[in-house]
Amino acid sequence: MRELGEEQADQVVAYAQKCVVVQMDTTIALLAADLHREHKLATADAIVYATARHQGGELLTCDAHFQGLPDVALFAKSA
Repeated sequence: MRELGEEQADQVVAYAQKCVVVQMDTTIALLAADLHREHKLATADAIVYATARHQGGELLTCDAHFQGLPDVALFAKSA
């Protein structure tokens, strides 16, 4: 809200309410460990990526650490 204003913050909250929260389980944790080693991802990034892969979804991100990975849609940050 501080950076974009109340209206855009409200839009983000409304969108987030449509999201599905996935619990991390052993399957996701093991996949994250494999992805961490294979792609040299930070642990948190590997967990996020593993969760998206496990759910069969595409990861939408503006984090350049994911550039070039399969099933990732990278949106470059604007200046």
